[in-house]
Amino acid sequence: MCIMIKHSLEIGASKEKLFKLTQDYSIRLDWDPFPESYKFINGSKIKTGLQIEVCDKSGRSMIVEYVSYKTPETASIKMIEGPWYIKKFAGSWTFKEKGNNTVVTFKYNILCHPKILTFFVNYFFLQHAKKRLASLKKYAEISIN
Repeated sequence: MCIMIKHSLEIGASKEKLFKLTQDYSIRLDWDPFPESYKFINGSKIKTGLQIEVCDKSGRSMIVEYVSYKTPETASIKMIEGPWYIKKFAGSWTFKEKGNNTVVTFKYNILCHPKILTFFVNYFFLQHAKKRLASLKKYAEISIN
């Protein structure tokens, strides 16, 4: 069973600035608490088809590929290769204006194997989605505005 994790947060900045901030890997490690490093595999320009190896702070890595990149609305990735217990993985950022603010939504779709791990993986990724958006909000509202 595929699980979907979705978390949204309203941030006091334009969607253009927030989109750029979330997709700028030269500064992403300054605010994003999840990754330890990024390695570009087949280029350096962010676009559909770009593959990146993401290593998290606990040493796990995943190779992801951009499947959608629509400035400043959405950026989506899917897993090409990853941890043994994740059979399928996809994630996305979406940005919707709300007055002078932007609602940023972070979504994951995950299929675990074995299924017994679903609850734990769901909890782990939901906590990370919340931390990532809170960190983005703090960083953006201090550095952008």
